Amino acid sequence: MLILNPIGNRILQMSVIPKVLWSGAWAIVLLSVASVSLADPLSDRLQALNRQRLIETNRCQGCNLRNTDLSGLKLIGADLSKAELQGANLRSTDLRGANLQETNLVYVDLSYADLRLANFGKANLTGANLSNTHLLSASFRQSNLQEANLTDTYADGNVDAFTQVRQFVDLEGANLLKANLTNAKLGFANLEGANLSEVNLVDAYLENASLINTNLTKAKLCNTILQDGVVNNQNCY
Repeated sequence: MLILNPIGNRILQMSVIPKVLWSGAWAIVLLSVASVSLADPLSDRLQALNRQRLIETNRCQGCNLRNTDLSGLKLIGADLSKAELQGANLRSTDLRGANLQETNLVYVDLSYADLRLANFGKANLTGANLSNTHLLSASFRQSNLQEANLTDTYADGNVDAFTQVRQFVDLEGANLLKANLTNAKLGFANLEGANLSEVNLVDAYLENASLINTNLTKAKLCNTILQDGVVNNQNCY
């Protein structure tokens, strides 16, 4: 026969309640600690100091500027090599001649920036926004531009009639897998050994570009002008 003990049950319930309250209190403490660590005021302060240092000295090699707003600044010739700039806002920033070699620029916003003569050698620009940028004479040798947006970028090169000096954007060995180059102006560009597989080249201009050993597997070609100056419409659908 099963005998219920109301008094015993009440005692048991009363002993469980403090444990539940204690567990809840610890959960609140842990959440508070997590929120503090996420805010990380020390890191924010360091990034603010690094931003000021960059503005004052034009140098910030290897420093942390993650998610920092640098939009519209004049950083001509700045040294940002090996810096941490993931998620930073560099919209409309003047980076002519800047050194960004081996810099982390994942998901950075560089739209409308002036990048002429800038060096992005071996930089990580995965998912970066480079739409409407000026890239003439910039170098992206062996850089990672996977899934980057280069829509309406301007880097239409030329050859000086008197000196025969060529001006072009250098993308030799760069990884542009699944990048968007819609309406990009890349005349005379150096794309030797670059990976352009699955790239969107609709309305792109590549006349006189060097495409030696360039991977164009599954690239979308529609109203695309390739190195020979002929319009290619093989993927217009």
